[in-house]
Amino acid sequence: MECDVIVIGGGPAGMTAAIYLGRAGKKVILFEGNAMGGTLARLKRIENFPGSVSNVGAEIAVRMEAQTRSFGTTIVNEFVSGVQKTKDGFDVFTDTEVYKAKYVVYAGGIVRARPEAEKRFRGSGVSYCAVCDGNFFRGKTVAVIGDGEAAFRDVKYLLPLCKKVYHVFTVRPADGAEGIKGKAEDFLGENSLSGIVVGGKTIAVDGAFIAMGGSASEIIKGLELKNGLIASDNGRTNIENFFVAGDAADGSMRQVVSACYEGAKVAEYCV
Repeated sequence: MECDVIVIGGGPAGMTAAIYLGRAGKKVILFEGNAMGGTLARLKRIENFPGSVSNVGAEIAVRMEAQTRSFGTTIVNEFVSGVQKTKDGFDVFTDTEVYKAKYVVYAGGIVRARPEAEKRFRGSGVSYCAVCDGNFFRGKTVAVIGDGEAAFRDVKYLLPLCKKVYHVFTVRPADGAEGIKGKAEDFLGENSLSGIVVGGKTIAVDGAFIAMGGSASEIIKGLELKNGLIASDNGRTNIENFFVAGDAADGSMRQVVSACYEGAKVAEYCV
C-alpha cells in the first residue's frame, strides 16, 4: 500500500502531524499498535493544555482521534517493526504488510526506565513529569527518583511547590532536596501512593516522580541518536525525509502542547 506520508505513533505529536497533512490534501497512514493517544490517554487529569482545564487525558485523546480521522487519515492498529530507506522514499514494515511513502514522521515516543514496583500507582501518585503534574502536589511531600540532569531539573521545579522534596539517588544528590542514597525497592499505599521503600526504610510521601530516563527506538538503520533519543534539528533527522516529533526527539519538552507544535512543524516539511 502506498501513501504520501506515514506517521508512526498515535499520540498528540503523531495525530497533530496527520491533521495538518490531511488538511493539506496528503494521503496519510498512521500506525499505532496500542490505544490512540499514547501517554495522554493514560493521564487521569491534565490542566496545562490550553482550553482543557482538569480534563481526563483520554477525553482529549478521543477528540484528537476523531479530528484526525475527519481529514482522511487511515489509522492502522499495528506496530511498525522497521523502516527501510529506498530510492523513492521508505518501506515501512509491519507483521502483515509493507507500506510505501515518500516521507515518514516518527512520533513513537520512548521506552522509559522505571522501577518494576511502581506500576500500581502510575497516575495515582507516581508521575514521570514534574512540569506536568507538580502542581497537583503543591504543599505536599514528594520524592524524585533517579540520577542526572533530568532528576536535578525535577527537583528544582518541585522545590518551590512542595512542602518537602526527597531525592532518591545513587550517584549525587540534587541541591535543595533531602538526599537518600539507594534505589526505590517498593511503593506503598491503598488507592494512591503513601510511601516508598529505600534500603528497607519506609519514607512517607504523597507523590513520586520517576526521572530515570528513557530511550527511543532506532527504527531505521543509520539513524543518529543523542543521549538515547533521536538527534533532532527542529524535527529533522540525519536521514532525509525522515522526521521526528514528540518524546522521542532529543530536546523535546515532553508536554502535550509541545508535542502538538512539533507534529505541526514536521508536517510542514512534508507538504
